[in-house]
Formats: sequence, C-alpha cells, structure tokens
Amino acid sequence: MDVAKAVRANRLTLIASLVALSAAGTSAQQPATSQLQEAVAPGTYESISIIPGDIVDIHVLNLPELDQAKVRVTDGGEVTLLLGEPVKIGGLTQGAAGQAIAAAYMDRHILRNAHVSVTIEDSSYAFHAATVIGYVVGGAGSTNGVAIPLPAPRPLLTVLAMAGGLSDRASRTVTIQRLDRSVKPFNVLIPTNPDEILASQPMIYPGDIVDVPRAGIVYILGNVGTPHGVVMQEDGQISLLQALTQAGSVLPNSSLHNVMVFRKADGDYKQLKVNVGKIVKGKDQDIAMKAEDVVWVPFSYGKNILVNATSIIAALGSATTEGIIINH
Repeated sequence: MDVAKAVRANRLTLIASLVALSAAGTSAQQPATSQLQEAVAPGTYESISIIPGDIVDIHVLNLPELDQAKVRVTDGGEVTLLLGEPVKIGGLTQGAAGQAIAAAYMDRHILRNAHVSVTIEDSSYAFHAATVIGYVVGGAGSTNGVAIPLPAPRPLLTVLAMAGGLSDRASRTVTIQRLDRSVKPFNVLIPTNPDEILASQPMIYPGDIVDVPRAGIVYILGNVGTPHGVVMQEDGQISLLQALTQAGSVLPNSSLHNVMVFRKADGDYKQLKVNVGKIVKGKDQDIAMKAEDVVWVPFSYGKNILVNATSIIAALGSATTEGIIINH
C-alpha cells in the first residue's frame, strides 16, 4: 500500500470510529408527552404563590361590604380593590397577599386597622407544576420538558427524581428559572457528597423551570482500551489522565510522547502535542480538558505515523460537518 492510500485508509478508519462512538452515545430524543393527571385539591394552596390568572376571594375582617369574591389576578399579578387602586399580589402566598392588601388599605387611609385574608379559589393552572427540561430520564434530552405536579414546594432533588432522575449524559450543574421572571436564572451544582446535597439544595416552586444541560464530552480515540466519548461528570472538570483512564488507559504499544489533543477554537481544531509519559512520571503537569476536546493516542510503530495531525483534523472536520461530534 502506498503512502496516499495508507493515509486515506486511516482517515476513513478515524471517521468510522467517530461515527461509532456517536451512535453509542446517542439516545432517541422524543418529545416529552407526560401529562399531569391530578388537579390540586382545594385547601392545598397555603405554601404556593399566587400567579396571574388565579381566581381569589378577598375577605376583610368585620367589613363584609369590602369582601370580594372570585377576583381574577391580572397578567401583571394585580387585583383591583373595591376602594383604592390595584394591588400586586402575584408571586405572594395567600397570607402575604392578605397582608399586602391590608397594608394598601391602611397606607391609603381607607382603613385604620385592616385585617385581610386571601384565598385561592381556582388556579390558572389546572394543577400547579414545575417543568424539568433537558437530560433527565423522563425527558430524554427533550426541550419540551416534563411537567412535575407541585401542590407545594419541593427540594430540587425530589423534583429531579420525579422527572426520572439525571440521565448518564446529564451535567451536574443545573439552571433554575423562577416563575417570577424578574429573578435572574441561577445555576446550582449538585455535589457528589450526600451531606452536601441535603444541605445545599434549593426549593423548587410551582411555575419554576429546571434546565438540566448535557454534560461536556471528551473524545478519546486511537490506541486505548476502549475508544469512546468520556462524560465530564462530577463538577464538569476532567484531566487528560483521568479521561484516558476512563477510556481503558493507553495500550502498551502506544507512543506516549506523541499524544495529540485537538481543541476547537474559532471554528477550527487546534492541535496540541502532549508527552503523556512525562505527565505519568510527574515531570509535566496534567492537562485540564474542555468539552468537545478530541484526544488521539498513536501507535508506537512507524506505519501509524501516517495518521498525522493533518489527516486527523480533516477527519474531525468531516465528522463535525456531518453532525457526528457536535450534534448528538
């Protein structure tokens, strides 16, 4: 076989490897079709927030003429009182809404000492729910999400468990968007230590959205035990040696001083030659991997030098064009 044919054969082999590991790591992403079956029973709204569209009853103690029945909360979260201007109660619990209306009556000098109670008669949701989207078992990576019934706030891990739990492709850093969109989305790292999990997890409220992104992937190819994509679990960080270990470690006939790391930057793959042998011996520092890095471990004998940087980058370009690496 001449040099040109050898290079072409090795490029085809590399592309085939990329296709195989992509197929192995891809699960069917079907839209979530889960539907909630139970409405929230009357009298179970004490701990949840009032939202636009809710129907509420307003009762003013000892002043029945100011009572208001079946008042709809506006899109802006307000109710209009019989005496006075609108009062915003959206995002408040029933007790806090009563206090807000009482304060409005007193601030406007309509009542001297007001005591008000607010009761949700009907929710704008057929049932209160949070939505979990992304890489949970029940959602299979779908952006449509899984609706989780929440008659009351629940801890984050409870909500994730109700969605089927994190998939094996899920990142341990999730994003939470509150129903109140004036609150900026925030990230939560789910630690691996059970004590830390129980101590740090936030509460999820009806109307919240929990987004579970896909964990980063590092692709280990070439002369290793099991070439495949390594999921960046734990805290989303992984070193070169850790990634190689998860791929079954390098085989005895590998060229450790010629390992190549390909990292995408500005739409193209940049090459970094790494002497893994020195890292193993403690002479060089280990390298922190980034999501979508590709590591190529070459054989030690001569003919495989034909699988060089040019051929690997060309194969990666073909794989990316076909959506093998990025879109899976």
